[in-house]
Amino acid sequence: MNLTGNPFVDAGMGVAASIASRRSVEELCSDDLHRSVRHLHANIQKLKNFKILASFWVNNPFMGKNLGQKPKFESFLRGLETGGLPTKGAYCQVCGQSPVVNEVAAGCQPDRSWFPLAGSGDSDPCTLPGLRGKAVCADCLSAVVVLPIGCRSCPDGPYFIHVNEPDLQAQAVSEGVIALGAAISANAGEGINHGTALRGRIALLDIVSGSVLWDHTQPGHLTRIPQHGAAIISFSNRGTGACFYELHLPAQALRFFGAISEAGVRGVFLDWVKEVQRHFKKGSGLYFDQLCDCVEERRSLAPFLRALVKGTRDRQRQLRREERKMLQIYEDIALEKKERFDALQRIANKARQMPARYADSFIKQLGNLGSKRTLLELIKDFCKKEGTGLTITPNELRVIDNGPANEVASLLYLLCMAEENGGKE
Repeated sequence: MNLTGNPFVDAGMGVAASIASRRSVEELCSDDLHRSVRHLHANIQKLKNFKILASFWVNNPFMGKNLGQKPKFESFLRGLETGGLPTKGAYCQVCGQSPVVNEVAAGCQPDRSWFPLAGSGDSDPCTLPGLRGKAVCADCLSAVVVLPIGCRSCPDGPYFIHVNEPDLQAQAVSEGVIALGAAISANAGEGINHGTALRGRIALLDIVSGSVLWDHTQPGHLTRIPQHGAAIISFSNRGTGACFYELHLPAQALRFFGAISEAGVRGVFLDWVKEVQRHFKKGSGLYFDQLCDCVEERRSLAPFLRALVKGTRDRQRQLRREERKMLQIYEDIALEKKERFDALQRIANKARQMPARYADSFIKQLGNLGSKRTLLELIKDFCKKEGTGLTITPNELRVIDNGPANEVASLLYLLCMAEENGGKE
């Protein structure tokens, strides 16, 4: 089988491959999907007790609603187990294959009762993939039905990792499969929940930054970083409107997450969140979005962090050692701008070595730098002042001139405000 591009179907195929001990989704066959549905059906009561299926199967009689329809829903599920669902000659809206499930003959629609976030015949809001309860083949539907076996949960609902490489998709959901298998054996559903108390995209950033998938020092990591990155998705299938959060991570960001875990500074993300919540309560959502956007779009974290360090007049602080370390890793790995960080660190060291009155004035002006005064003009002025001893090399000037002014000025200010300046790692 091949990946479809639909995250729910692809992740479900990865779950089925993991259950069948297949190394890749490409090794998956319809019989494996049938057996995976059978595995889910055999454990349906425990899954219900763990409050897993309620997040996936809206208005499904297995969840205690519409009990009069349970026989046809039971028959529909057994049809997926055996591959015996009636079909019709149309094309699957997910994978493009024919035939598709004949919902009339089967007596059941592949709507949100089976397929999270899919629409239905009565015009429920549609998002991924906008099915409206129509045209889907038995293999794609089976993959989605077994998705609960590989998801873990956060405050916004179930979540999973989506990648577009067949072998890595199977590996990416195996953590959830293993966690649920252990929970079923121990009859304890707590193991499927992630410890984050955050909500929205920032919760996904917290989860993905601590995942073992990118950390080669931990068991359970991926055999390689996905070439085109990955996405983490959480969703709620309840209510009248579809709701989901999604965070796209480029490959460089995934390598960065592994590096900060190995360096022991992964918790800095959570420290920043707590600081934002303490001091920027009303606008915290904007700061969280900015942090997520920076990681998604490979933009510098320096402007975000400068706002925390600079704060207000009565709560300015230094850049902590672990924050500086994470910034360095981010510049080196996520942005691939090691030269920029090293050059600005050298300039920061020179600035701190000026006489105190000059150093303090330089850093203060750097922190208040606006459109009326460019960074190059500020540096030029202090290089000309008698007694500063400040000299900047042509290569350092090139680095400053080539980068976005806000990023460069923010990063230089942070390095000037660091607890350690230019110390060897």
